[in-house]
Amino acid sequence: MKRNVIVSLGGLALAFALSTPAGATATSGELYFTTFAGGANVHKVSFSYNGVSSFTLGTPATVASTPGADGIVFAPNGDLLVGGQGNSVNMVNPTTGAFTTVNAGGINSYHIMLDPNGKQAWTSGIPGTPATIPLVPSFANGTAHPLTFATGAPAYIDTIAWDSHGDAFYTSCGAAGFGTFGKIDLTTFVVTPEITGLPAAHGMTFDPFTGDLILYGDDHISQINPSTPTVLVSDFTNPFGVTFDQGTVDGKGNIYAATNNGYLVFMDYSGSGLVGSPTNFVSSPFLAGALDDVAPLVGAGSNPHPSVPEPGTLLLLGSGIAGLAGFKRYLSNR
Repeated sequence: MKRNVIVSLGGLALAFALSTPAGATATSGELYFTTFAGGANVHKVSFSYNGVSSFTLGTPATVASTPGADGIVFAPNGDLLVGGQGNSVNMVNPTTGAFTTVNAGGINSYHIMLDPNGKQAWTSGIPGTPATIPLVPSFANGTAHPLTFATGAPAYIDTIAWDSHGDAFYTSCGAAGFGTFGKIDLTTFVVTPEITGLPAAHGMTFDPFTGDLILYGDDHISQINPSTPTVLVSDFTNPFGVTFDQGTVDGKGNIYAATNNGYLVFMDYSGSGLVGSPTNFVSSPFLAGALDDVAPLVGAGSNPHPSVPEPGTLLLLGSGIAGLAGFKRYLSNR
């Protein structure tokens, strides 16, 4: 069977006839994001994908106005952690917008990642020295952790992501791309470069759908299997020349990538499993000027208390209600 696969940017759209792949799933929810300029800089927006050919965004809503905003993740308590674009990290109540601020350990805090243990966050410059921000027993000032190469020379990073085995990887370059991807030992704080001159070596996330790392930078989205970190599995170049910053995945084969040009690139690559061959659907609606980072939708740093149920949850809920109704009828007829 053939159908149209549409790649769109604002009012501009490109359509291609491709075979309908398996694996596409309808989904909806809320995406939290930051903008790197302006008074209101922490926001949220609803999204909906019909699993075929339509991805839509609702009207963005302001969550908070912090002194600075860049990276964004959820803490285990449901509050947002936001990099302060300086020596600060903000913890934001996503309902009231109230926030508290701690020292980032004397480093510039831009990208921010939740440690898989849930007890601390990591933050770093772009690139810079990383620091840990305690979350347990309380949100507190950070501690910087200078990095080195095996030679002893100083090293700097942007983003840390962990694979399914808990191994840590890093990127190192500005949003313009063409930097380094490699391994990072968070005990010795020694980094091991694996790929250099990589356009997408800026933002990064782990995708449980493929078990691969997804990288964002320049106008590229790249895919790397952590088991073979010197090899690029697949690469996507946005046809409109936007600059990717940070992105997230939902574990269903969908990618949500923020660009500094204001567009949110949505990609359903569930059919092929390769970002360079998104056989399902790609769309780039405009979201907000000075768009920066988006909060994770799955895994460490995702919302522990999502306010919008997933379609699967709704289906289960509906099935449960129907089952209870049937059970009630059964009792009344006894």
